[in-house]
Amino acid sequence: MLQKNLRFIGNLLIVSVLSVIIVNISSLPVYIYLITANWFTLLVSFSLYAVIIVFLYNIYKTTAELRQFDFRPWRTRLNKRALLLMVIGAVIIVALAFGYAKLTAVWHITESGNERALDLLLRKNPVAMTLDAVIFGPIAEELSFRGFFFSYVLSDQYLDREYQAATIVINGLLFGYLHSGNSLVPLAYYTLFGMVLGTIYLLSKHDIRVNSVTHMLANLGILWLVPS
Repeated sequence: MLQKNLRFIGNLLIVSVLSVIIVNISSLPVYIYLITANWFTLLVSFSLYAVIIVFLYNIYKTTAELRQFDFRPWRTRLNKRALLLMVIGAVIIVALAFGYAKLTAVWHITESGNERALDLLLRKNPVAMTLDAVIFGPIAEELSFRGFFFSYVLSDQYLDREYQAATIVINGLLFGYLHSGNSLVPLAYYTLFGMVLGTIYLLSKHDIRVNSVTHMLANLGILWLVPS
């Protein structure tokens, strides 16, 4: 049992490092149009995003097969449960965003670096940034943060609930830290954001499409409904 737990912890450490590397690589399109935004750089950025998403999906699929991790192929038909999970997950995240916005306003909390960068990009090129935040970004993040991360850690010998719960928490903390740094309130918000998505992934029986759409709907709701 001790050896099994140590191996589980080792897997968490390894996949956390690999996920950070993968996420940084998948962020390259943003840096292209952050430097200069015109139709050419946007075309290059979104074309690169498409290549990265295909690459990330293949990493996810290969990892799941090697680790004997059951997952839903993208051609599988979505059922009513999956659609319900998308809506519930998005509503919970938007509610968290409202609470976070209220806290930052009342307590005068400084924006995280990630939020400042997003605000800058939205002002410079709102159309491109909206496409990034609502379509490309969520797909890339879910493939790396949930798809790759969970398929690497939760192989067939780590299906017990305590391992799943630990994976959700660690994954959420990593997601939170990369989106907020070490500022406590933003870290708590983004960690809960990630934990909701991790829970949705497991409840959907490892259907990355459910996560991706949930993340898309949540980001769209935050952009439209939550005061910045």
